[in-house]
Amino acid sequence: MYDTMLKELCGSEQRYRVLRTLFESPGRAYHLRGLATAAGVDASNISKLLPKLIAAGLVEREASEPYTRYRARQDNLLLQAIKALFSQASTLVTELREVAQTLDGDVAIFGSSASGTDTPESDLDVLVVGRVSQISAQAAFKPVARRYKRKINVTVIEREKLKKELAEGSQFWTGVLCAPTLPLKGALPHAAKA
Repeated sequence: MYDTMLKELCGSEQRYRVLRTLFESPGRAYHLRGLATAAGVDASNISKLLPKLIAAGLVEREASEPYTRYRARQDNLLLQAIKALFSQASTLVTELREVAQTLDGDVAIFGSSASGTDTPESDLDVLVVGRVSQISAQAAFKPVARRYKRKINVTVIEREKLKKELAEGSQFWTGVLCAPTLPLKGALPHAAKA
């Protein structure tokens, strides 16, 4: 669903693939052929597209030896917002959503991955608010973690316990629920309403 919307916003499948590749890992710089391979787009099409993306302020060119490299423009004021949009449509998030549907509770990504400040090496934090064991929730996400070679930390808390923690002024839970989250299933309570 999200990828269909983003493809429409981007104007073409090729532009979507290139932007998705660049903004899913905005700190990573690609040479032309590397970007073509990662995006699954012909290099000649990318060479025509890159000047437009540079002119629009979305991509920056980095002179390096032996090849010029390209990456998401780091000083773009919308960098985190654009990254968050592409994160919603990533194959990783799609697979996490599929796993979340099998769990009893509301599920969301939190932490740096939700706020758009993560790096490719960052752990991915998943919160499950519901009646499920920590071990079974962690096990459910393990195949996805292996496939993407990314550590997934799952935190589970029952809704009533979460309400109690918030009522007692838990800074940790208030911080988690007031910060950006990326929903995978259902909706997490907001700290002020829990």
